[in-house]
Amino acid sequence: MSLPCQPHILVADDEASIRRLLQTVLEARGYRVTVVEDGLQAAACLERERVDVAILDIRMPGENGLDLFRRMKPDCQETAFILITAYGTVRTAIEAMKAGAFDYVTKPFLVDEVEVMVERALEVGRLTRELDRLKRKVDGQPGEQLIGQSPAMQKVFKVVGRVAPTDAAVLIQGESGTGKEIVAGLLHHYSLRREGPLIKVNCAALPEGLLESELFGYERGAFTGAARSKPGKLEMAHTGTVFLDEVGDLPLSLQAKLLRVLQEKEIDRLGGVRTIPVDIRVVAATNRNLMEAVHSGQFREDLFYRLNVVNIILPPLRDRAGDIPLLAEFFVQKYAARMNKGTLLLAPETLALLESHHWPGNVRELENTIERAVILASGPVIRPEHLPDEFLEYMEGREGGPGGGRIRTSGTGGERGNAAAGRTVHHTDEAAGRAACDSPCFREGPLPTLRQAIQQVERQLIAEALRRTGGNKSRTARILDISRRALQYKMEAYGLEKCSC
Repeated sequence: MSLPCQPHILVADDEASIRRLLQTVLEARGYRVTVVEDGLQAAACLERERVDVAILDIRMPGENGLDLFRRMKPDCQETAFILITAYGTVRTAIEAMKAGAFDYVTKPFLVDEVEVMVERALEVGRLTRELDRLKRKVDGQPGEQLIGQSPAMQKVFKVVGRVAPTDAAVLIQGESGTGKEIVAGLLHHYSLRREGPLIKVNCAALPEGLLESELFGYERGAFTGAARSKPGKLEMAHTGTVFLDEVGDLPLSLQAKLLRVLQEKEIDRLGGVRTIPVDIRVVAATNRNLMEAVHSGQFREDLFYRLNVVNIILPPLRDRAGDIPLLAEFFVQKYAARMNKGTLLLAPETLALLESHHWPGNVRELENTIERAVILASGPVIRPEHLPDEFLEYMEGREGGPGGGRIRTSGTGGERGNAAAGRTVHHTDEAAGRAACDSPCFREGPLPTLRQAIQQVERQLIAEALRRTGGNKSRTARILDISRRALQYKMEAYGLEKCSC
């Protein structure tokens, strides 16, 4: 009995000795071998079964090997054909190779030569299938992907997976840079409309007059300069999806027209006298609170409920800090490959700084930061100096760096008119940990700068988490939603490495 993974080799030759020899040798290599003595039997085998490698004698009864190859090759694209010729000339075999044959061998031949040829043909076939599989996988994926393993992002993934195959309208909400356009692309890609167009419109990018003609189109002569008719974006999205980005900035007059499109499934071009039916799915996105806009009269309530059939809220990057290492690594590899820089690694202190950043620009800001770092990195490691100046300022604000354990609690005396305002307090080891746990952030006297206050709060939070976990760094990192490497760096920077808390 043959195993499903066994390569199948067909040997077609009118000489019994060659058939027996090749069958014995190839079966000893673990291949399943079928032997036939003429072209008709070989054709029947190729039509009936999958054959990985077909070894055909050019001269044999019935249909010769060359004619058989030419006839069967179009229907046997995954079969590698090796031709055997008993004649000194190889012109015919070379012509066959030009037509797609894998290789040829001349009689008399060494059996080792055929073994190597078959092994090479199988390897090429395996690689070709793997490339086809990867190509199908790439072709089957949208251009950009959402990345994240945090609970907030897992929730987003589930909602996208459930709503994508439906025709329901979707409202995506989130700050700028959180990936709203990527989600819209995923919703279209995994929908039943994926063969149709995905048309994107930025409602905040154009003034009202231009936006109206962009959305609804116009007929020739509709206004000065309208020399020809032009379909609008809604019409162009027929049978597909229209993505209305920054829909909260849509003027009220156009909100009414959009509502009619959603209700009636038809549009009126500017200057037109007939309605045009459209079959579209609407995905909208905004960084505004649309319910507040409804209450203030800036957004129509009926349109809001038409758009908000399914609501997807994308969390800001600061609320999913645990995803930063994953995202950073993805962007490093992306831009290193694009710039032909080979393999680049993030230094632990670099990653710690990335995880400490507030990221007001969210994932887009992180991507831009990584792209810059990849450009500036001259070696295989991305270090803190490759990050923007604000990261270095943050690191310098930790006076003494890793192991120094110093934090400033006040600024300069001149700014606050207080002689004590410039003092620096040093906390180290266990005393530092107890002080951080037991003391409030602020006491009477000069206020610290914002960065100093954030550092104090961060230090106290880490110390308290360590106390609650009994110093277990892995559990502490999970509680704080940062990587263990980032926690280690912060503990050294704040003098908490030996803290018993």
